[in-house]
Amino acid sequence: MTRSYKLLRSLSRWTPPGLRALVRRFVPAVGYDRYLNALSDPYAQADPVFEAPGSPCTLGILRDAFHYHRSYLAACRELGVSYRLLDLTRSDWIRAIEESACEAFLVWPSVQLTIWKEMFDDRLRIMVEDLGKTIYPTLKETWLYESKRRIHDWLTAHGLPRPRTWVFYNVDEAREFVRNADLPLVFKTSLGASTRGVSILRGRRQAQRMVEKAFSRGIVPRRFHPNDRQWGSVYLQEYLPNLQEWRMVRIGDSYFGYRKERRGDFHSASHCWSWLDPPRPLLDMLRRVTETGGFTSMDVDVFLTEDGRLLVSEMQTVFGASTPADQLRVDGKPGRYLYDEQTDRWIFEEGDFCRNECANARVEYLIHKILKVSPCSPCLSR
Repeated sequence: MTRSYKLLRSLSRWTPPGLRALVRRFVPAVGYDRYLNALSDPYAQADPVFEAPGSPCTLGILRDAFHYHRSYLAACRELGVSYRLLDLTRSDWIRAIEESACEAFLVWPSVQLTIWKEMFDDRLRIMVEDLGKTIYPTLKETWLYESKRRIHDWLTAHGLPRPRTWVFYNVDEAREFVRNADLPLVFKTSLGASTRGVSILRGRRQAQRMVEKAFSRGIVPRRFHPNDRQWGSVYLQEYLPNLQEWRMVRIGDSYFGYRKERRGDFHSASHCWSWLDPPRPLLDMLRRVTETGGFTSMDVDVFLTEDGRLLVSEMQTVFGASTPADQLRVDGKPGRYLYDEQTDRWIFEEGDFCRNECANARVEYLIHKILKVSPCSPCLSR
């Protein structure tokens, strides 16, 4: 199989992007994508056990199918923290977790297939509630991860501002809604990062066809396996023109943010951004959302509408943070904001706080604030 993937990789360099996208709609490409991600993992062939002299503890790192756990591996090596790389997909996963003797476990859930999302949700809950293990990000944060329906219900339950959204599990109710709803509408599959599974429904017939498809053969988000169809529900959101979108991030007690720029119909996955100092209302919104949920590892994407409203678009507990690698720059300087409760002020601190896609910050917060372990490593004493 590896030989076939090498051949595909060679051929893809000479294949037009449109043809590659067409092929992906009909040919399972999950294995090939995993192969490509493994190539970008500098620790793919490394020993799964890392012993750091003077380490304050030993952490378990749960393997992600697409190798996003590599950021945790890099962070632990830089910070001098011992780790064990473990695989939740194994049939003997409970024995492996129990015998690892790890004080806590770092998580980057695999969500490229629905079954993987379900597996992580199920087994993380067993780890925390039945085995008494500590995971980070927390169970609540990972449960919300990559589930737009859950995030919508959570925001609604806490009265947090969001775009008007309608979630239907009844086909007749969905049909009646799109028959009379103001257009355009934004359709989203519940699972699917960036703009995968997102469509702007501009016509009545288009909206009606999408509803029928969602309740019959189902929807396959872009880059998903052709058999992984999301069906039986419809998630619709109001279309808001001419808005700004800000990525606001909290890791531990550090706050970050930048403006995502639009390319085509979407801000997400545009890989365009502007280094603007986030206005205080955006920082306050980020703190309000994360304090409400007790979240300390969360990206909160916020819409700023034409009429000045701030609306929570999406939330992700782990997220790509390589383009850009910094999550905040003020006057060209990378750094973070800290909130001073006594003075009710936001204080900017210059520095590199987003190393390895913010994994360093997560590791440090887990060790210092959750495990409450005193640092032994000079890196952890910073």
